[in-house]
Amino acid sequence: MFSLENEILKLASSQGIWAALSVALIFYILKAQEKRDLKQEQREENYQRIIKNLTDNLHLIEDVKKDVKEVKKQITYLVDS
Repeated sequence: MFSLENEILKLASSQGIWAALSVALIFYILKAQEKRDLKQEQREENYQRIIKNLTDNLHLIEDVKKDVKEVKKQITYLVDS
């Protein structure tokens, strides 16, 4: 791909400085976008890990809530007896 870029840049250079600069700018933008896409992908993977972790912890909290309700029910039964 790199040699293709060089060939396109040579062709644009033969058309004048503005054509060469335009093509160089397009290549620069494409490479910068590729880097941003990689960072975004890493960010999304990190967010997915965080969401999974929070979801797993939510199940633990729900279990604790059930246990607390059961203890409260037992205490209420003992106090009322």
